[in-house]
Amino acid sequence: MSESAIKVDHVTKVYKLYNKPKDRLKESLGLTKKKLSRDHYALRDISFDVRKGETVGIIGTNGSGKSTIMNIIGCLDVPTSGKVIVDGRDLSTLKDEQLTVFRRRKIGFIFQNYNLVPVLNVFENIVLPVELDGGRVDTNFLNEVVGFLGLKDKMNSMPNNLSGGQQQRVAIARALAARPTIVLADEPTGNLDSKTSVDVLSLMKTSSYKFKQTLVMITHNNEIAQLADRIIRIEDGKIVQ
Repeated sequence: MSESAIKVDHVTKVYKLYNKPKDRLKESLGLTKKKLSRDHYALRDISFDVRKGETVGIIGTNGSGKSTIMNIIGCLDVPTSGKVIVDGRDLSTLKDEQLTVFRRRKIGFIFQNYNLVPVLNVFENIVLPVELDGGRVDTNFLNEVVGFLGLKDKMNSMPNNLSGGQQQRVAIARALAARPTIVLADEPTGNLDSKTSVDVLSLMKTSSYKFKQTLVMITHNNEIAQLADRIIRIEDGKIVQ
């Protein structure tokens, strides 16, 4: 069996919900003995493994907890209890600054809305994460990624001159440019038509194999999830069979 890329071990995430914004302030300042919040369990004792090089689909309806688990794996949130190990590192042992560096170097993100910078051209968007981290762009690797994704003749184009499918290809290239160990895709085809969705997902899966990366896709779409090697279904914060 191949080595684990992600290990989620008995993770629970609880958020405090308040009826009024000022109730949070009152409770945090100890101005009331009465509890003004209620606990909302976004995740309840979740455990699973993702193997290196695997493509996994995490599927669930809105509010199921799937985006919460992606944020925790992606070092954007922390669990209330339990632990997450990514690429051999226990995230609970990392301080905020260390989490930021780890996220930039180890994890690539692909978003539903592409999140391209409109005033930057395609090339500048793709290399932006590498440059923000103070790294040097691996030109040979970048050319390979760009060629694979069919973007060679679009490098000087601005995002608003691209179709939705082309913009998502740029987002994929940006996620791959820093050579992350893990790529997290949150509803990556939410704004695309069905044919373009299949094309983009096939590219994502093929690229993860080609460049030896682990891909985790978050989606509510069963058809899209079927393209994954394995599906993890989450409802009401729990894994269901």
